[in-house]
Amino acid sequence: MVITLRAVQKKPLHQGRHTFPGEDLSSVARARSWVVETSRRWDIEPPEALTLVVSELVTNAVVHTRSGLPGENVTLRLYAHEDRIRVAVKDAGPKPGRVPRLRASNTSSTHGRGLLLVEALCLEWGTLTVGTGVYAEIAR
Repeated sequence: MVITLRAVQKKPLHQGRHTFPGEDLSSVARARSWVVETSRRWDIEPPEALTLVVSELVTNAVVHTRSGLPGENVTLRLYAHEDRIRVAVKDAGPKPGRVPRLRASNTSSTHGRGLLLVEALCLEWGTLTVGTGVYAEIAR
């Protein structure tokens, strides 16, 4: 039997949760501020990549899911571990008629590189196992 590190992880040192209105793009800036303020309240200097990753994930939730529709929300969870910060962005599910998928971009595209940045900046990222949304883990 092989035991992975993921299977023996400790509980986070700190955790927090905040819900933002999805129909308002200013929620992206508020989400960035919230993760920085919350990290510092825990006496943790937020990793440089944290705000960029949060911006990308919350923007995707607002733009590409039902969370961007009137009355819907985006929920952001923040977990501080000894060696990393984990963010989880829960959205309201795909917009009607849309199937979530990673889209390829080309050199002339002005959009479509956000998840590539997330992948480059994070230890790992992926979809949530409960509900709809994504998570990302950033080294501290």
